[in-house]
Amino acid sequence: MTPANRRLVIIHNPTSGMRNKSRFSKALLGLAETQCEVEILKTSGPGHATMLTEELVGRKGPDLVLVAAGGDGTVSEILNGLKDCNIPLGVIPLGTANVLARELGVGVSIKKAVDTLVTASPVPVFTAFANEKRFLLMLGAGYDSLAVAALRSDQKKRFGAMAYVLAAMRVISGYRNMNLEVEVNGVRHRAGSVIITKAKYYGGPFVIAPDCGIETPRLAVLVLKGSGIVNAIRYGGALLANRLDSLPDVEVVVTDKPVSLTSAAEFPCQCDGDGGLATPIEVSLDPQPIMMLRRSC
Repeated sequence: MTPANRRLVIIHNPTSGMRNKSRFSKALLGLAETQCEVEILKTSGPGHATMLTEELVGRKGPDLVLVAAGGDGTVSEILNGLKDCNIPLGVIPLGTANVLARELGVGVSIKKAVDTLVTASPVPVFTAFANEKRFLLMLGAGYDSLAVAALRSDQKKRFGAMAYVLAAMRVISGYRNMNLEVEVNGVRHRAGSVIITKAKYYGGPFVIAPDCGIETPRLAVLVLKGSGIVNAIRYGGALLANRLDSLPDVEVVVTDKPVSLTSAAEFPCQCDGDGGLATPIEVSLDPQPIMMLRRSC
């Protein structure tokens, strides 16, 4: 792949970028100053990014790079269309949390994103499956998944990250009834909340699994044993301080084996920030990596 002559096909989620139109314009202006060929495909609704990706797989060429311009949800849709293919994937961060962009060393910087798309070499990263759904970052059940299930799309567009706080407040009563069971390495653990992550970061810049990363073929399972509003506040404070994994009632288990998540009654789960899944769920690693453009340190 020749960096100077790359063909960048950008799948743009205009909904994700509604509060970031100027950021997307800045990215396009930056790319216009390079020798890269740029094509933009806009999504029109849920699942459209997957369909567009499946169509693009047939157009693969030596210099083709697929670019996700949106948030982690847009990336998730693209991943589920990018199967059995070595087309490298890059990102332009336009979402609320942009966890993947942080994992790739881009953060929320449009300049870094453009530089990475133009000059970075592809590196292998490992995805996982939640039942049949492919994901790259994390799956959560508990406090976070209840909030995602209650999230209102109009508030997310208007308030960004604050919309998750408003959603969490709407489901406080559900915090008392979180009874989950997760099996890791043949051992069963009872929990109020569970986070199964491939990523180091969570919810933006917050570190929950210091020894993990998308380039490593393993999962970190965080078992949060408490439930209720008091523990929600305590866990939230620890997350903000990057100390969640050090709390005495939070157990971290690292594995490369399948993980089983169950509950007595069906419980909603979130996967890379999107809902639509519920227990029981089995999480397993995909042994075949995909290629992504990662910024050099």
